[in-house]
Amino acid sequence: MDHFIISKSKDKLPKEHQLKLTDAWYLNIDGEKYEEYLEGDVRILVFGDYIGTKEQLFTIDVNQIPKLKGNFYAIVIEENHLKIYSSFLNVLPLYHTSDFEYISSSIEYIRKKSDKKFEMDKKFILESLLFNYGFFNRTLYKGIELAPCHCFLELTKEKSTIKKHFDTVSLFTKEPYKGSKTADKISALFIETAKEYFPKDTFDIAFTSGFDGRTLVSCATHFDKKFNTFSFGKLENEDVAIPKENAKDINIPYQYFDLGGKEYIKKHYIENANEYNSLYPSGNGLIYSHFLYSTKEIAKKSKYLISGVVGSELFRALHLTGAVTSQALVDIFTSTTADEIRDRILKAKPLLIINREDFAEELEELIEELINYKESIPKDLTPNQQFYTFVFEEIFRKFFGQWIYIQMSYIKVRTPFLDYTFIKELLKTQYAGANNDFFTENPLKRMKGQYIYADIIKKTNTQIYHQKTGKGYRPKDVREPFGLFNILFPFIKKRLKRKVKQTNLDNLGIISGTLAQHNNFKNLIQETEWIDQKYILNILDRLSPYTNEKERDTLLMTISLISALKQKSNQSNKYLLNE
Repeated sequence: MDHFIISKSKDKLPKEHQLKLTDAWYLNIDGEKYEEYLEGDVRILVFGDYIGTKEQLFTIDVNQIPKLKGNFYAIVIEENHLKIYSSFLNVLPLYHTSDFEYISSSIEYIRKKSDKKFEMDKKFILESLLFNYGFFNRTLYKGIELAPCHCFLELTKEKSTIKKHFDTVSLFTKEPYKGSKTADKISALFIETAKEYFPKDTFDIAFTSGFDGRTLVSCATHFDKKFNTFSFGKLENEDVAIPKENAKDINIPYQYFDLGGKEYIKKHYIENANEYNSLYPSGNGLIYSHFLYSTKEIAKKSKYLISGVVGSELFRALHLTGAVTSQALVDIFTSTTADEIRDRILKAKPLLIINREDFAEELEELIEELINYKESIPKDLTPNQQFYTFVFEEIFRKFFGQWIYIQMSYIKVRTPFLDYTFIKELLKTQYAGANNDFFTENPLKRMKGQYIYADIIKKTNTQIYHQKTGKGYRPKDVREPFGLFNILFPFIKKRLKRKVKQTNLDNLGIISGTLAQHNNFKNLIQETEWIDQKYILNILDRLSPYTNEKERDTLLMTISLISALKQKSNQSNKYLLNE
């Protein structure tokens, strides 16, 4: 996907890389890959992967464009009036300077084109440490902001405004539908939805040990599509061992990317982590380096990646703290008073990383903002629906969206589970995670959503229906009463295993890759004044495959933020960046 930047300044660029949109606004383009649609006085430019037709773009209300299929940006021009959209849930980020002088799909392009020196935003640092992504619409840099979820930018010569086109709360219901007929309807809808996301060309599917990828694989075999599958990790990792065996049994192409080899650990890990932090300087490239690495490899042979992102989050009630739902996030939604939120945030362990005196004012202001956010959520929603308002509006675009955004630098990423119509219909039923109990630990209650996976697979590939997953049971076990033991036994076994055996967290080569850069990271830390250097160096020196996962993630988030801040705005595009 080529990026763009919109401003009122005209540059001396080749005409194919600069477009006059209106009398006031110009578009600079990184490359030449975009689609243009014309009808009457209306002109629509699309960047990314729009799956629909021209007719769909022009027969619906313009504010319905984000509900169309695909991951894309749409710039709608009518006379001297501009509207800039990101597709559903604003999964692809839309950035703008606080004064709206620049609007872009890339933070780095804004930094390069602007004459301003953007300083570090301390509140964003706090948010990233507490939640693993920004809670609000800040970025790493003061003066560069992220457009809110379900919002578009409207530009005229006189003014620039942010407007909302959709409300997440409208998706929720107080009385979700139940029963086998409802499940049958939802599974049938997804099968037909997935069909629309499968391209005519050969494509790749991320196939792991869970349900998301295998559901897509099952649908692809059902429609007799030509596709390849892949996963990544060390060979003994179940996300490699299980899909490798499954793929062999059903005779589909499969490859795995070894993240334990010397070349990856010494070279590819840090190269891709640095590129990740450059492309998305609000993310944690040191944790997700493998996403970029594997994407670049499959892009050598394929134009499309079919991804199962957010499938689990749609179907299963979130219940564990971790990278997606940090302890601080759970604390906000489980606290019953403002004082309780304040107390828990002030005691949050990730904040031991910073020099508190340097962030004192920003921390107090952020806590007040968090309290106000909690109080602003509609009280007529269930506790879980209140939480899922944040999941839909912030987690989907800021956590999973960064993967999609990074990958689309190299390949078209299609995400059937992020389809507006499917999500709307799913949320009317008991099978949506949002309609489950709040943070339930009951495995039987949490299984409701997995029933849909199983129903889809049963209808599309009976062989996959009988294959064991990384959960320790088969899709078949979810639908049939006698499968209950097969579900509970692995659940209990895993719980007991966690108590008696430490988990090796180096299955993705993250620890090995970090330790290979120990001296470089040590220097970065020692050059950074806003952190408690002694505290974080102690974590780095003690780092091992058995380090606490949350401590590991905090360490690598900190180093990623430091690394991103030290990168200069030196992207080397000769057109867009006007070098």
